[in-house]
Amino acid sequence: MKKDYYEPGIYIEQVFINFSRRSVKIVDSDGYDDTIEWQWTKKGADGFLETVTNIQNDVPSELVTYCFSEKE
Repeated sequence: MKKDYYEPGIYIEQVFINFSRRSVKIVDSDGYDDTIEWQWTKKGADGFLETVTNIQNDVPSELVTYCFSEKE
């Protein structure tokens, strides 16, 4: 039996795009979150750019938060 990965009633609550860490954190309506980080290589830059572009095209802007720098 094929597993259906779509969970009815679960949706994206917020997306955090962190440019200084080259990462994307996605929080769902159940409160779960997942953070994806890209390597600091050309391939990582290309993958990060592609993902950010897809998010900008497909996710409502009010759900996206952009982080440009962090103080350690």
